[in-house]
Amino acid sequence: MSRKVKCPYCEEYLHKEEAHPYKKKYYHPKCFQEWEQQKQHRKELIEYICQIHKLEAPTGMMLKQIKEFQEEYGYKLKGMELALRYFYETLGNPVREGDGIGIIPYVYEEAKKHYIMKKRIEESVKEYMDLDKQAKVVEITSPKFTYTKKSRMIDISSL
Repeated sequence: MSRKVKCPYCEEYLHKEEAHPYKKKYYHPKCFQEWEQQKQHRKELIEYICQIHKLEAPTGMMLKQIKEFQEEYGYKLKGMELALRYFYETLGNPVREGDGIGIIPYVYEEAKKHYIMKKRIEESVKEYMDLDKQAKVVEITSPKFTYTKKSRMIDISSL
């Protein structure tokens, strides 16, 4: 049995041969994937903030706001990016100087509902298109009976 190492992401111990090594640290494979995903989402959020505010790097206030929204509100990095995209791109609001990203708490839930609805619609359309592509064979059998029409004679003189 090899020695145990501590995963820096979840802070649980695991055997060294089961761990994923990265820069002299050892992660659970699942923890490493989550950490990589968080790293990518943070990079995308910062790139989007710099793009909309026309900055080289985000200001200290913006980084503080990101950290605060994660810790106090439990917001996800991807959720914050989507909330900003919703506010500026979908709703068409202008970007003003010095605003930072303080709008996120006001539009986060609304943006979340918007993107969930959008995803459901896309899945529904995809499902419909998949059904439409499938060949459908329908057999219709006609009933086997005879129909006779009985007509009564009308006496015109009685009218």
